[in-house]
Amino acid sequence: MHESTLRRVQDALKKSGYQLDPVVSAGMSRIRQRRFYRETLAWCGDYPPETIPWLEPFFRSMESYCARLGYAVEYFHFAKATPRELARLASIWRARGIRGVLLGPFRTGHTELPFPWDDLAWVVIGQALKSPVLHSVVRDYATDIRAALEWLRARGCKRPGFVHEADVRHLFSTAMMQEAGAYYRGKTPRDFEPYLECDRAKPEMLIKWLAANRPDGLVIGRPFRNLRPALEKAGLDMPVVSLSPPEIEGCREEVYFVARYDVLGQSAVSLLHRLLMNREFGLPAYKQTVALSSVFHRPAEP
Repeated sequence: MHESTLRRVQDALKKSGYQLDPVVSAGMSRIRQRRFYRETLAWCGDYPPETIPWLEPFFRSMESYCARLGYAVEYFHFAKATPRELARLASIWRARGIRGVLLGPFRTGHTELPFPWDDLAWVVIGQALKSPVLHSVVRDYATDIRAALEWLRARGCKRPGFVHEADVRHLFSTAMMQEAGAYYRGKTPRDFEPYLECDRAKPEMLIKWLAANRPDGLVIGRPFRNLRPALEKAGLDMPVVSLSPPEIEGCREEVYFVARYDVLGQSAVSLLHRLLMNREFGLPAYKQTVALSSVFHRPAEP
C-alpha cells in the first residue's frame, strides 16, 4: 500500500473512532517478520543433533520449511528406548502443547519404539519401524540400487556382487538382499553367492568371498578401507558403486550416491503438517510413505 493511501486510511479510521488493537498489531508484525508460530513441532532421535553433523542439511531444511509453514521446532533425544523414557518425553510434549513429532533419522536400527501414541501426530524419517506402522519419509534404496546396477551394466558388468558391513545392517541390508535376489532370479549359478555381509574387522571374509565368487562389479553400502586391498589380494579390478558418499579418509570410490537430506526434511514436515491440519493423531488407519531417490555422482564420461 502506498504511504499516502495508508495515511488516508488511518485518518478515516481515527475519525470513525476505531482504535488498533495493540495485541493484533504486534501479532501481524511478527507474521510479517516470520517470527510468528502457530505451534511447535518436536524432533526426536536417539542422539542429540550436535553429535550427528552429517544430518545438518536435514535439520537446516526442516527448520526452514517449518518457519515457512509457521512452526517452531524443539529438539529431544533418548539414550535408551525404554517405555518409561519414551512416556516421559511424550508427557513433556503434551504439557508444552506439542501435537506433532518427527522421529529420526536414527543412528541405531530401531525396529519398534514403545511410545504412548495417542493424541500426537507422528512421522518417521529415514527408517520405517516394524512396530507400530507409522507414516514415513524414507530413502528409495531400491531405485538407487537399480541405478547403480544400470551403471555397472553399461560398463559390461554381468556378475555384480553386493557387499555390506554388518555394523550398519539396518541401513542397506534388506534392500540390497532384495535387489540381489531380483537381479539373479532364475539365472544365478549354483556356485555364485551374490551378497556378502562382512565384518570390517575381518577382511579375510571379504577376500575369501571375492576369490570364490569373482564378481565383475560391486554395489557396496558405504565405502570402507579394506575394500581395495581385498580386491588386490583376490586379483580383481572392477568398477564399484557406493550407496553412500566417500566420507572416510582413504576411501575414494569414484561413483556414489548422496541422500537428499534437504528434501527428506521438507517432505517430513509437509506430511506432518497435513496430518495436523486433518487432526490425524495416534496410530494411522493406513500408512502413507514418501520414498525419495538419491543424487547419483559419477565421473565424467571420456
